[in-house]
Amino acid sequence: MYELGHIKSYIIYLKEKCGLSVTLHPIGDEKLIIPSELITFNIHDNPYCVYVKSSPEARRHCVARQRKVFEKARLGSFCGNCYAGVREYVYPVRHEGLLTCFICVSGYACEGAESYIERTAQSYALSRDGLTDAYAALKREMPPQSEIDTLILPLCAMLELAYIKNAESTPVKATLFDSVERYIKQFRCDPISLDDICRHFSCSRSYISHGFKAYTGLTVREYLTRARIEDAKTLLLHSKLTVTEIAFSVGFCDSNYFSNVFKKKVGVTPLSFRSASRTQ
Repeated sequence: MYELGHIKSYIIYLKEKCGLSVTLHPIGDEKLIIPSELITFNIHDNPYCVYVKSSPEARRHCVARQRKVFEKARLGSFCGNCYAGVREYVYPVRHEGLLTCFICVSGYACEGAESYIERTAQSYALSRDGLTDAYAALKREMPPQSEIDTLILPLCAMLELAYIKNAESTPVKATLFDSVERYIKQFRCDPISLDDICRHFSCSRSYISHGFKAYTGLTVREYLTRARIEDAKTLLLHSKLTVTEIAFSVGFCDSNYFSNVFKKKVGVTPLSFRSASRTQ
């Protein structure tokens, strides 16, 4: 498989050295990003998006709206506002002429923010003051597209090459439990359960539980927790989000529970992990 670590390193460079909030959004039954460590970059890590998506309904709406972004991205890159009032650049990534994912450079305030905030607060029963405070963290000035093109078009090319190399060297496994594994990774930030997975694949709890454990060596819950903790580690290292914001971003409903689970799995608290990594 093409070395995905190079792509990950470049995205981290764009985020930390260039100040860009870059996310990857795979489409449908995508075969490269969802099964890999790149899925970590599917999370918008600015405080406003995190606050909006603390509403499960808003999170579902965001995922549904990506289909419209996908359709528009078929025509090429563009700049626009999301439903919650965040301005962003969108770049398509293709393989064999088909759109496989899009890259989003987001985190910018837009004109008429007050109306977006008001509508979002009413639609999802969120605090208007909380939304306003979080919105203030968005960047006010958007770089010109020519500047963004210079940084993002190489990423598009890297991903397109990765799709080619991946298709050539690694045939897609067609097993049920490969599909279950990819499903968990794709929806790991949502409040999914074993019952949800069983319904999706029309299988019994016993069949999924035993088969998945045999396939991965982990229970569904263990696998889901591990995926969320890996996302949390990335956000702790490469974002300025608080521990509470990170907990909700990666799928935990309680920040104290998240901290306890993180310490049990990693050996240190989230804050200690962040501090130790930054002093190295």
